[in-house]
Amino acid sequence: MSNKPILILQMQRMGDLVLSFPLMEHLQRRYPGHGLKVVGERAFFEPLQHLSPLAEYISYEETGGLRNEKFHMVINLSHRREAAALAGAVKSDSTLGQRLDAKERLFIDGNWHLYRASLTHNNRYNLYHWSDLNALDVAPPHFSSPASCPPPRSLAGASTLKRGRIGLFLGASEEVKHPSVTFWADLANRLLHAGYRPVLLGGTAETGLGSAVALKLNAPALNLCGHFNLQALTHFLKELALLVVPDTGPMHVATRIGTPVLNLSMGSVNAWETGPATPGHHVARARLSCSGCWQCTRDRLYCHDNMRPENVAALIQHMLSGTMDKGLPPPADNSLEVFRTGRKNHGLYTLTALDSSSDLEENIRSGAQDTQGESLEQRQALSRFWQDWFGNCFGLFPDEIRQRAWKNLEARHPSGVAKLRTSAASLAAELSRLFKIDPTALLQTNDYWRQAPPLLHPFTGYAQMYVQNALGSREAFSHTLSLAERLAEGT
Repeated sequence: MSNKPILILQMQRMGDLVLSFPLMEHLQRRYPGHGLKVVGERAFFEPLQHLSPLAEYISYEETGGLRNEKFHMVINLSHRREAAALAGAVKSDSTLGQRLDAKERLFIDGNWHLYRASLTHNNRYNLYHWSDLNALDVAPPHFSSPASCPPPRSLAGASTLKRGRIGLFLGASEEVKHPSVTFWADLANRLLHAGYRPVLLGGTAETGLGSAVALKLNAPALNLCGHFNLQALTHFLKELALLVVPDTGPMHVATRIGTPVLNLSMGSVNAWETGPATPGHHVARARLSCSGCWQCTRDRLYCHDNMRPENVAALIQHMLSGTMDKGLPPPADNSLEVFRTGRKNHGLYTLTALDSSSDLEENIRSGAQDTQGESLEQRQALSRFWQDWFGNCFGLFPDEIRQRAWKNLEARHPSGVAKLRTSAASLAAELSRLFKIDPTALLQTNDYWRQAPPLLHPFTGYAQMYVQNALGSREAFSHTLSLAERLAEGT
């Protein structure tokens, strides 16, 4: 008798599909002999199947027969209600992600899937990449295994190659996530004058943007916006020396095929979560402690102000010189941070800062405080702490990692340690009071985590969701209380 297959339910976007490929590879290594079935959007999976691990793809309109099959595991990566309904309806030995039960109540199975859901509008201190969160509930022991996609091609001498074109992918899913027409025209003009060959790229949604950039540029840059379907775009990306791109699906396609990427991370995106997922690519983002937000709450997009075409053009020229391994030259200003993507710390995604004066990971300069009253250095210290703390809570890291996390936070942000423990003690007292009166109180409270100081939000966001996911059970409440007490004790 053959092994039961594994079913994966996908999200609606191209990038989400590509970011699930590492999970599929992990599953094939960990569960050999179990086939993979993937439910998704045909418009995305058909042209990208040649990049995908071996799987049977099914569109959402053709899932009726799945309810008659038996699966070893169902992993729901989608937020669609129809996907949760399907996850709850099919016969499976285990389920991860969102599912609806027979009473149409929504549940989330898996610690890491629940953690990811708690990041909605609450991701300030998150350092876990989406591609990692897809897989951590099923594949921690295999996380050091390399992905099958190739490393990015060398940039050395790229400007002299016959096909040495620089792709500028203009658009993204939201306007706040991509540069302006003026930025792209200025950047393309600078690249042209430096002897490079910029190509304007985009889908049908970017046709108007491409025309506006080409008109403003008034120079012989090739405008191919709307020219390619997805499969043809994939082949064209292979011919580029470099792709300069905001946070959008083609960025992940490019990393999958080994095209070097410079990700301009701006707007309501966090490069730690959705940046180029494979090692050796580069990310530029504003040097602001509010970078990586879920949704901008400031009076304007300061991260756009910091993304200046002259600095990006200089960075591209430095990249194409093939000397990135030697660091960056002294910057004209401190408007940008530049990182190289990598994998370490149990195979998890990481960003390593490139700076001529330091090779420290996340080279943070203390600067102006943001709306939370934190500097970049303080925010990063807290982010590192929460990554290690949750990793230990969910069994990814040993206890000594949690102990080290406390020591590191105390060294880098002593006032933060004191405030964190005091806030956790207050929370534990409140939870203890609720526990004696009515543990289900959190079920009727919206965004309980917002009432706590921001540096405690990673825990309160997860804790509220954990209790609600268990329908306010005393066991779940008691576990949450014990975690809060551990935080208050600094253990």
